[in-house]
Amino acid sequence: MSEQTVSVLGSRLEPVNVTVNHQPVVLPDRATTGRGIKLEAIRQGVLIQENFVLSVRQGNHFVPVDDDEAINVHRNEDFLAVAPDDNS
Repeated sequence: MSEQTVSVLGSRLEPVNVTVNHQPVVLPDRATTGRGIKLEAIRQGVLIQENFVLSVRQGNHFVPVDDDEAINVHRNEDFLAVAPDDNS
């Protein structure tokens, strides 16, 4: 059997390498949510919390990603997670 994981529905999951706060994170599949990205980053040692605000780089700026927003991530996509009271 290959290293790819098979989901409950039988489709193959394809891990995707991204960055969260400049740290590498491997997501289990392209289809995820903002919360899913943060939880996986936390699990892999990125020093953020679940209540942090997540954004994704689009060109030269960042666009917020809601916790329940369904997104398809792309290889090497760059995410930023900041504390909710951080005004930077």
